[in-house]
Amino acid sequence: MKNYSKYKKAKEVYLSPEFAFPIAVIVMASAITYGCLYFLGITVAILFNVFISFCGNFFFYYYGKSSTHITLEFLIRVALTTAFFLFIDYGVYALVIYQKTDVFNKLYLYIWLTIIVGGPFLYYVFQHSRYYFQEKSMAVTYIKVFFKVHHDRELLSYIDTIQFVNTARCTMSDIKLEKPNCFYSESELNKMDSRDRNYYTGKSVFSEMIHLPFGTDSLFMSWYSIIEDKYYDIEVPFPFEKLVIEQEKYPTNVSAALRGKKTKKLNLHIHENGGIRLFNEDEVLIDLPESIPTVISEEQRNEKIEFHRHSHDYYRDQKAFSGLIEKIKTSGRIQERFLIKNKLMLWSMTLSGLKGNNYLDLQDVSFSKYKTELAELETENLRFLPKEIGIVYRGNYLYDWLTLSINTLELYHSIQELTAGNHEIPVLFDLVFEDFSETGLKFTIRARDKFVLFNNWKIDIKKDRKQDMTDHLLDIDEDQQKRDLYKEAWDLVAGKQYDLAQAKCDAIKAIDPRYGFAYFLEARLVWYKEGLEACYAKKDYFIAKTQHEPAALAHIYNNYGCLYDLESRYEESLSEFEKAIASNPKEGTYVCNLAEVYCKLNNPQKALEAAEKSKKTGHESATLNAILESKGMRYS
Repeated sequence: MKNYSKYKKAKEVYLSPEFAFPIAVIVMASAITYGCLYFLGITVAILFNVFISFCGNFFFYYYGKSSTHITLEFLIRVALTTAFFLFIDYGVYALVIYQKTDVFNKLYLYIWLTIIVGGPFLYYVFQHSRYYFQEKSMAVTYIKVFFKVHHDRELLSYIDTIQFVNTARCTMSDIKLEKPNCFYSESELNKMDSRDRNYYTGKSVFSEMIHLPFGTDSLFMSWYSIIEDKYYDIEVPFPFEKLVIEQEKYPTNVSAALRGKKTKKLNLHIHENGGIRLFNEDEVLIDLPESIPTVISEEQRNEKIEFHRHSHDYYRDQKAFSGLIEKIKTSGRIQERFLIKNKLMLWSMTLSGLKGNNYLDLQDVSFSKYKTELAELETENLRFLPKEIGIVYRGNYLYDWLTLSINTLELYHSIQELTAGNHEIPVLFDLVFEDFSETGLKFTIRARDKFVLFNNWKIDIKKDRKQDMTDHLLDIDEDQQKRDLYKEAWDLVAGKQYDLAQAKCDAIKAIDPRYGFAYFLEARLVWYKEGLEACYAKKDYFIAKTQHEPAALAHIYNNYGCLYDLESRYEESLSEFEKAIASNPKEGTYVCNLAEVYCKLNNPQKALEAAEKSKKTGHESATLNAILESKGMRYS
């Protein structure tokens, strides 16, 4: 495919800080040249420019070289650099001539300025235009797609080529394959934590954003399967018309013309006997059960095996690698895993013991990933077996705090034993979290009247996320406790059981000393138990305690507005109600109270204005209706 072109990212043009150094050198050289011209004459100025050109070129030309013999190429470089500096210095020369002779040649200076300023400007415009047209050309020729390639790690495959090709336009994708994944031994895997172990055993061969040619009509692939000792070199028609193409939305600071198009993620699975399966979340695009092997030379075969062997750590040793190959060939696990990956089974799942609002991030054996609510899995359905279950708690943000990794081979074996191989029998996975630890799960598989405990799983907990979740749940519990106690206290107040209500109030403050409404409750209790003067005496205290909570502070101001109103201290009452409104403008009760006081002050206009504002907030009361009906003349 030497004559095929692929996506090439254009180099963006921008003003880089790297330009600062050469500009600074030129400015300094010009400043020194000015001094030479003004005080020592043109000959010294020219010699100075020759000198700095020679020194600069000598450093860059001979840097790292053993020989410093003066060459013709070097002298040409010096001459060109000198000419450049002298041209730059024309402006300095014109300035010196003007200062000494008062002669100023505008034409030459304008030509010089045009070249000095216009040259870089035109160069920048040219480079930016070229960048724009190159990027636009790429955007209309290729589409973006995230591409993942996976094969059973025990196939030990060496992939030579994977390319999507438009044969008519001679364009192809930009897939760059690295060396094969490292195959870790059991002893190496056992030293890893569960997260790393799962990552390396399930790692894709390739997982990157690629650029697929528009109108792709063929998929070219070639790979060598060490376990099968077969080389496959295939060309498969590609159904480009099945792709759903949409406009790329990001980055938003780039024009849509340059962002181009994208399509949904593509997954390529490589199987035994040259089988491949290419699919996205919507449908299977290519399903090739098997391919005919291609003959390669013994030298090519050994070269690929050696390259693969040197990609590993423990199995880099030839004897260990040969032993691994024989072990895999006789195990039969590849065939069994292939069967499981392509088998839909009738199952449901229940999870209990979790707290709060959770959903699941589920990955199944077919490598599909999807989010699901717990209730959705309680319904029996044909699904691929779960491989990894992530539990995500909905709190202040999404806490992905626990991942359950399941040994799907052992899970399948357990199901086979329970159902005697009858896959029409529905299976229930009953997961009970007895505590939130790495061992606190009881996993039971049930099939009709039979069940078995399943223990081939591992839990990985993100401790920081778990702690955040625990703290959030505690906050919710505390908040509910406060609300319950607050309601109980007001019920006691209604029954004039003030001492019991005070005990509830103290309990609220013990849970959360900053809970502002507890101090509003306490203010009312002081009023009811000790009288108005006692309540006035603690006014500053209650305001200070609720300052951080506007809604509670508004209640405090409203409370004192009501007290002043009771004593017909209407001006003071107005002030308190206005403060309450300022603290919580959305509460119509305070505005209605303000309207009532204006009525008492015989100010119907302001009373009506306040009443209308109160009505707009949604407040309703007999007092408000009376003020509105009487146009601010009465409040009852």
